[in-house]
Amino acid sequence: MRGGCLFKGCLAVPVLALVCVVVVMVSFWNTGREADAEARDQVEEAVDNTRARLARSAADGVLLDTEIQRAVRNFNKTTPLTERRERRVTVTARFAGMVNVGFGGTHADGCYRFDVVPATAVPSVAVRELPGKDCLVRSDRSFREPSAVAEDIVAELRTAMASGGPEAARTAEVWSTLGVELADSEIRSGQLIALVRLSGSVGPQGEDCFEFRARRAQPAAVTVKKLKPDGCHRLQRERDAQAEKDRRAELGPDAG
Repeated sequence: MRGGCLFKGCLAVPVLALVCVVVVMVSFWNTGREADAEARDQVEEAVDNTRARLARSAADGVLLDTEIQRAVRNFNKTTPLTERRERRVTVTARFAGMVNVGFGGTHADGCYRFDVVPATAVPSVAVRELPGKDCLVRSDRSFREPSAVAEDIVAELRTAMASGGPEAARTAEVWSTLGVELADSEIRSGQLIALVRLSGSVGPQGEDCFEFRARRAQPAAVTVKKLKPDGCHRLQRERDAQAEKDRRAELGPDAG
């Protein structure tokens, strides 16, 4: 008999192909769901870590903008919006997660607001998710005014000096703040001299150079002054000049 083609295998190939297509589609669907969940987990983890860092930074009763900048870490790298009302500090930021899938990827994001009340005991940090549009309001400037950042650096250096002296100030967390570059530093006679580039200047270079000096005192004495654009090379020029002086001294008075 010519009937029973299915049982003779003439439809086996297309049926098998259909099964393979279904399996692949289900696999991609499951992979997509898992990737979506992983991206969302990244966002939630970033939010939890930010909350913990804000609480830690506010535990001394003060929450500086430089501390906020370091606390809000996410590959999205948008500048957080900070508002201050009396003792309460409100930080609004967008967080994003990204997972690569096959030839593409999936992402998740969310807008969150952190309400922080700094305290020397246990600081209060409340978190809530906001509509995405609330994270669209941003300052026209990517960085704060360098002079304002310099004031925060002075405050952080005082804290570092009180806890560990010039060495602690030289390796303080403040130097890892976005827009803050420790160009050069030295410790002389128990005093830290730090030459720092701060982003946000309206000049052609987009940054200003500041000199910070920190020495032990009660309380720690920290001063700051703005230098000329090439001022951040001053310490290196002094080293080069001293090296040349030493070289000539070794060669003797007959050296040209």
